[in-house]
Amino acid sequence: MKKTRVLSCIGLLTCLAIIRAETPGIHFEYLASWGGPGKGAGEFRNPEGLAVGPAGFLYIADTGNHRIQKLAPSGEFVTEIGGFGWESGQFDTPVAVWAENGLDVFVADYQNHRIQRFDKDLHFIGTFRAEAHWPDHLVFGYPRDVALSAQGELVCLDGQNRRILKLDVAGRPQISFGGFDAGAGRLVEPRRLAFGRPGSIFVSGAEGITVFDYLGNFLYRFGDRILGNPADLCVVDDWIFVADSGLKEVVCFLKPGHPSGRIRLPQILGMAFGEPVAVACLRNRIYVLDRKRCMIDVFLWKQPVE
Repeated sequence: MKKTRVLSCIGLLTCLAIIRAETPGIHFEYLASWGGPGKGAGEFRNPEGLAVGPAGFLYIADTGNHRIQKLAPSGEFVTEIGGFGWESGQFDTPVAVWAENGLDVFVADYQNHRIQRFDKDLHFIGTFRAEAHWPDHLVFGYPRDVALSAQGELVCLDGQNRRILKLDVAGRPQISFGGFDAGAGRLVEPRRLAFGRPGSIFVSGAEGITVFDYLGNFLYRFGDRILGNPADLCVVDDWIFVADSGLKEVVCFLKPGHPSGRIRLPQILGMAFGEPVAVACLRNRIYVLDRKRCMIDVFLWKQPVE
């Protein structure tokens, strides 16, 4: 595997990656970068999706290589599945991956109009796709993102119809929301989704961050005047981390609408994000996927001790 690792401390210089911190005592320390462009193990081509499981294993939607790669917590390559195609375990432009429960891995197989399910070791389990007999308002065409709720329901972001679709544990459609008839909650150009608490659903897109309750009712929107091009987001307790490919940074919110910090690569090392398109969090680690550089950048998240 081609892997680049830069420690957070070089000589007497501690490389802090935060640009501005409105919340005293919060900072983010750059630890390492993994990957690089290519088609070998641990290399990526136009990657778009990133997920981390509870044991620290990372799953990358290596979009340009039409595969999913699994990396160890150290960044070492573990295994992969895929290759271009439409058979089980093959992909045509996988754009997102979800692995938060440590058991399942769900992949948004965009151009194949389906969601594929694997176990944590990337063994194929099954496929979800819209059926011809489903009502028009409950079908999905091109899945851009997918997540599993605490109740075992699958939530899909439909890139074609620009809405959210919820499926029950058997894969049957239940409700859709955020579509053209959603009024103030209409999604214009949705990119990614994430669960907050208590069961709220956050959606990133051209209009900023849109928030719904678990039943699909629109709650509020924020960030439209702060963010450039919010590509992805993850929610940890009260914190919201947004990978912004327009601003080329990760914007951190402790409260909606009020940035509490911004993560960039340490300029002292001559580094900068090219196009951050995905962000994932696990305990005190933040992982950022850069599509342009084909790298995963790792940061240590430090909070004040109460």
